[in-house]
Amino acid sequence: MRQLVLSIMLCTGLVQYTSAQVGTSVYDTHQYKQGIYKTFQEFRANNPSVTGTISVRNRTPAAQVYLLSAPNELNLVDSTGKEKKVKKYWGYSDGTSIYIKDNGLNKLEEIGYYCLYRFHSITSAATNRTTGGMVFENTPPQTADKRVLNLVTGDVYDLTMFNMRKYILSQDTALLREFNEDKQNKNRLVYYIQKFNQRNTPSW
Repeated sequence: MRQLVLSIMLCTGLVQYTSAQVGTSVYDTHQYKQGIYKTFQEFRANNPSVTGTISVRNRTPAAQVYLLSAPNELNLVDSTGKEKKVKKYWGYSDGTSIYIKDNGLNKLEEIGYYCLYRFHSITSAATNRTTGGMVFENTPPQTADKRVLNLVTGDVYDLTMFNMRKYILSQDTALLREFNEDKQNKNRLVYYIQKFNQRNTPSW
């Protein structure tokens, strides 16, 4: 009888433990914990290791060109209000959205098997000879391209026709066939990412 009771208690504990693990990853919940992810694994587990008061400083396009720097930077604020730049980290969540570090912070627009985000960069500009090499009026505007993050492996791909065929949709042969037969596929890359996410569940 005692062994039966112990077995029941053990099974109950396992069920409770398993239940506690379900719904905690970024794939399973929209309740993102606020903080800084040091690694991809912390992001996926929705478990930032650095918390506290965090600020994001944005730079103007001109400053990015002059300094050859990212559009923004992340800072930790101590009890005196002093900010300290965070140098090594994977990403950040403000509790509502998640941002991946890729030449600055970029918001994940969709979270699924493939997480989608817009990558921001500065186009190159010709030197302005009349101002000693400094660029003023001809400071180039920002350009933006889509990228996807594989939630299983952590690999990041530019959203291109080549990568769609070779790396992304190759895991779903039926969808890849549909993609190849679609004459408008070049203009529907995001659509096929979303459709892939609907059809496939990541596991790790």
